[in-house]
Amino acid sequence: MKYHLVTLGCAKNTVDSMRLEQALRAGRHLSAPEPDDAELLIVNTCGFIDAAKDESIEVIRELDAQRREDQRLFVVGCLTEIAEEQVRAAIPNVDATFGAEQWDEVAADIGAASTSFDIPQPSLSNIGAPSAYLKISDGCDRPCTFCIIPTIKGAMHSDPTDRLLAEAKFHAAAGARELVLVAQDSTAYGEDRGDRDGLAVLFEQLAEAVPDLPWMRLMYAYPGRVTRRLAETMARLPNVVPYVDMPLQHASTSMLKRMKRPTLNKSRESIAHIRDAMPDAVLRTTFIVGFPGETEAEFEELLEFVEEQRFERLGAFTYSPQAGTPADLMGNQVAEDVKVERYGRLMELAQSISHDANRSVIGQEFDVLVESAEPVESAGGDLVVVGRTVRDAPEVDGLAFVKGEFAAGSMIRARVDGALPYDLLCSPVID
Repeated sequence: MKYHLVTLGCAKNTVDSMRLEQALRAGRHLSAPEPDDAELLIVNTCGFIDAAKDESIEVIRELDAQRREDQRLFVVGCLTEIAEEQVRAAIPNVDATFGAEQWDEVAADIGAASTSFDIPQPSLSNIGAPSAYLKISDGCDRPCTFCIIPTIKGAMHSDPTDRLLAEAKFHAAAGARELVLVAQDSTAYGEDRGDRDGLAVLFEQLAEAVPDLPWMRLMYAYPGRVTRRLAETMARLPNVVPYVDMPLQHASTSMLKRMKRPTLNKSRESIAHIRDAMPDAVLRTTFIVGFPGETEAEFEELLEFVEEQRFERLGAFTYSPQAGTPADLMGNQVAEDVKVERYGRLMELAQSISHDANRSVIGQEFDVLVESAEPVESAGGDLVVVGRTVRDAPEVDGLAFVKGEFAAGSMIRARVDGALPYDLLCSPVID
């Protein structure tokens, strides 16, 4: 059977789709690049926030409207885990629904291919890309009042180390130059098995398993859970980049209590471990503005903290109520126009800090991972390739524009000649 898979949502969903494709490939089914070429259409959905739910419903509805009578439509993932009835009501003709992480069930439902001869190996999601995601655990035990993930995914459960090492080797063999570790809470890795320093140990095992893979990057660390050992391990391993993504969500003590997030002292402790072990580290964080009850004074506390810490990379969201979470039942909901205004002020400050951070590296040299398939012409008429330095994560951070023509996936040495608020302008270093 030929299937066409659409993946929505975050990087963790990208990994889920890859594992779903592995299960389908084991049943000897083939991936089809276009919906018209497939017998089975699959949508891996996101249900984290209302906008993601709406997008998932719209994509499913469009595929359903366009499919032929002989095509089946499966809906899988986070949205069907928590809102299967909503999906069925919106698109009654869906053939089957499966919850999160049920890739084996999907494969079992369609059965193995009946052919007895060898078929070409299909391309898996993300294979051949310069960067690959490695989801090290799923689920979450944290009590954040705004988050629906524990309801969708259940308790935190670490993936078996052997499987992660095998996946890392698979990606390296397929040409990946960067491995991005993701999870709902990556710093909890191994805790369900009684290992307090499981992530540090995993980094050591990965570094040994794929020693020639240049970059490994940590995303979604939990405040207060970046231990001194973890930071020192990352600093010691040559292919772990000096970069940590640690979503803090807010910086007001009263807001953190309402969110049931770690205290600001816990966050400061983790930040200190990172800065002490890796003085050149880039810190990325994420904040929510407009959470129920947020006052102007509490928002000002957030701005002061951002100014104090000077996070090199920062993302923000306006609060979106999620049915089934404690925050959805809280009073003092913040008006939408106030959310938008605060978001704008925070991002204006973050952009200024990012620009300063980029200016500070003008004249320095970095390895740049080329991501563009072919050179493009810059505004000045030069041919440039698009890539990233170790200072920027894929999809969420800035880019590096390097003069010249270089192949996608290549790692080139470049000097920073100029800085934009989020991006770097570079020239290749010729030996």
